Amino acid sequence: MSIAAGSEIRIEDLEFEPPGPGSWEPDLTHWPRPVARFMTEPAATFLEPFARGFIESLRRYGTAILYPEHRFVHGIAYMCVRPAPQEELPQRFQNAERVFATKLWREDLRHWDEQAKPASIRAHLALQQVDPWALSDQQLLEHLVACYSHLGRMFEQHYRLVAPAVLPTGDFIAQVSELSGTAPAELLVLTRGSAPVSAGAEDGLQRLAAAIRDDQEAGVLLGSGDPPAELLATLRARPGATGTAANAYLEMVQCRLIDGFEVGCPCGFELPEVLVQAIRRSVEGLERGGDVAEETERVRERVPSSQRERFDELLAEARHTYRLRDERSVYSSVWAMGLMRRAILAAGERLAAEGRIEQAGHLVDATYDQILSMLRGGEGPSAAELGALSRFRVTHTATEAPQLLGDPPPSPPPLERLPAAAARATRGMITAVGLVFTDSEAASEASVVRGLPASPGVYEGTARVLSGPEELKRLGQGDVLVTPATSEAFNVVLPLLGALVTDHGGLLAHAAIVSREFGIPGVVGTRDATSIIADGARVRVDGATGEVRVLS
Repeated sequence: MSIAAGSEIRIEDLEFEPPGPGSWEPDLTHWPRPVARFMTEPAATFLEPFARGFIESLRRYGTAILYPEHRFVHGIAYMCVRPAPQEELPQRFQNAERVFATKLWREDLRHWDEQAKPASIRAHLALQQVDPWALSDQQLLEHLVACYSHLGRMFEQHYRLVAPAVLPTGDFIAQVSELSGTAPAELLVLTRGSAPVSAGAEDGLQRLAAAIRDDQEAGVLLGSGDPPAELLATLRARPGATGTAANAYLEMVQCRLIDGFEVGCPCGFELPEVLVQAIRRSVEGLERGGDVAEETERVRERVPSSQRERFDELLAEARHTYRLRDERSVYSSVWAMGLMRRAILAAGERLAAEGRIEQAGHLVDATYDQILSMLRGGEGPSAAELGALSRFRVTHTATEAPQLLGDPPPSPPPLERLPAAAARATRGMITAVGLVFTDSEAASEASVVRGLPASPGVYEGTARVLSGPEELKRLGQGDVLVTPATSEAFNVVLPLLGALVTDHGGLLAHAAIVSREFGIPGVVGTRDATSIIADGARVRVDGATGEVRVLS
């Protein structure tokens, strides 16, 4: 690509061709904006481990779906659901029988808890101990290679766990919505409290807050006007429980992405002001969502008495595995992407100092092979090209691109032709996937935005409309975040929020999960909240009705 200095890439000037046969629609839930080129080339960076993990998971669980194939067109993520090959169906039918006979997801969750998760955290921490800015050029090259290999393994692990993470929940929603006549939004409230990682409970923030409340001097320091990065360093150096808790918390979050799903998004160490605000809010105390026992009994009473034991079992399995939905990402890909980004930024600073690129952060818009070449003094994209790609990412959204490439969307597969277990597995996955990606169809008005009721409760506050995670530093205590979409990594900043509103993502998207788990009102999948609600407007968010009313 040849781009002159100061040139811009405009999405309206680009040609969008289907990346393969079939019907391709943008994945607005995970990638609401164009992604960094590092993520798209070569395919081994993301697409190949994604495919390997997803295909293996759905084959193991006996679905008639191969996987949702993803491809990037000018940085926009498009997906096309592929059916399982005919020759694989007999084995998949057998696999589905075993899934429900043995509750296979419990075996996979045990393996995650006992082996995969601890091993992943150890691997993350080992790479995190390396300071890439202190390395020689050759050592930095080796560190980049190590981070890249680690990232590929973590991507594959993340998607290899997709079926056990969502199938029990999809199965619960599909069956109980019919048994009780209850909408999915109300059923998903019954899972609240099952995923502590989604509310940041496993990061150690509450332990740090408790330590600071018992440490008067630390509390005074926290309320000072010291620069955020210096304040965090001071807390880490405190003796006793405060220093221990501060180090433990920051060790868990400093190199993870704060939000988003790719290396173009910032890590915790890049936004110290956000971490400090979250600590301050947690020290003050948080009001969280209440117990779900009453809601559970209310739904249970709608189920025919002969089917209540079945309801209990389905809900128990959904609750048992629900935390894996976000845990597999937080402790796999989100952390690994943060480590990869940190290494790229260190390399970017060296190249910026040499005049090869305009800013360190622009290096994420080079491919992995180009980064290695440039660090070795070889060829690579020009500073103008990388600058234009970076500006393209932050100034355009995926909704500006065509919303369909290729053929019209196909009809859903006829599940009645499948054996019972395979039909159940496929239906559960289709239900779960639909709840991740399906936005609301309700029409909004000038002063009322309508979406999906993700987390009950009513809250009035100031809307903070953010186009992407790099703007998170604008969040203030008690703000209502209005944004295109969020990721599971967003749990780090949840203590700041009074409510959460998104343009995209369904009731099982990460924004919905984190708002439910944290107990704040959430409205998701509005499609147009960021274009209707003005930054700084006073709004009332009703998470039970799915409405956001603009008050002023």
